[in-house]
Amino acid sequence: MTLLTLLLTCMIAAGTPVLDAWKPGLDAWRWPLGPPAPKVVRSFSPPTSPWGAGHRGVDLAGRPGQPVYAAGPGRIAYADRLAGRGVVAIDHGVLRTTYLPVRPSIGVGRRVTSGTRIGTLEGGRHCPAPCLHWGLLRGSLYLDPLSLVQRRIRLLPHWARPSPSQTHQVPEPAPEPRTVLRDATTATGGALTGMALAFTLAFAWRRTRVRFRLHRRRRPPPGVINLSQERRLRRTP
Repeated sequence: MTLLTLLLTCMIAAGTPVLDAWKPGLDAWRWPLGPPAPKVVRSFSPPTSPWGAGHRGVDLAGRPGQPVYAAGPGRIAYADRLAGRGVVAIDHGVLRTTYLPVRPSIGVGRRVTSGTRIGTLEGGRHCPAPCLHWGLLRGSLYLDPLSLVQRRIRLLPHWARPSPSQTHQVPEPAPEPRTVLRDATTATGGALTGMALAFTLAFAWRRTRVRFRLHRRRRPPPGVINLSQERRLRRTP
C-alpha cells in the first residue's frame, strides 16, 4: 500500500508541469511588453453584439522593434500575417491570447512559457502612436486581458457598529413555578373529594328517576279500575 501511494505521488508530481502549462494559475501571467509595465492607451470595450462596434482588447503603448513576450504558458496556434498585419495567437487551454501587429519569431505548434519572446512590435495604423493590441478570448467570447495581470480589489461600505444601548436584548423567560409536595397533596385531595361528590349526586339522581318511573307505572290510566287496590280497600275494616 505504501509503494502504491509513492507511485501515485510521483505520477502526480510528474504531471503537474504539463497541467500547469495548459491551465496556468493567476501568478503565471505577465505583461506582453516590458518591464516596466506598459501604459494602457485604450481600454477594453466589448461590443453589445458579435458584429457590433467596440474594442475587443486593450492597446498598450510601445515602440517599433520592441520585443513582445507570451503573456502565459501555452502553445502557438497562429503566427503569420493577416490582412496586412502580423498576428500571433497562443492557446492556454480554455483561453486564447492574441497579439498584433507583431512580426512573428516563432512557429506554429511551439510550446512557450510565460515570458517567451514571440516576435517584435511593428508600426501600424491601429493607434496614433505605435501600440500593441492585446486580446483575450474564451471560446468566441472576448474578455478583458487586464484581468490576467491586474488584481482588482472591491471595496465594501463601512457600517457603523451599533452601540450597546441600541442592541436589542431578548428578555429572559420567567422561571416556572415549582410545585411543592404540600400543593400536590392538596390538589390530589380536592380532586378525590370532587369525584366522590359527583358519584353521590349521580347515584341519588338515578335512584330518584327510578322511583319516579315506578310510581308512574303503578298509577292506572284514566277510566281503568285497579281491582287489587279496590279489594285491599274493601278488606280494610
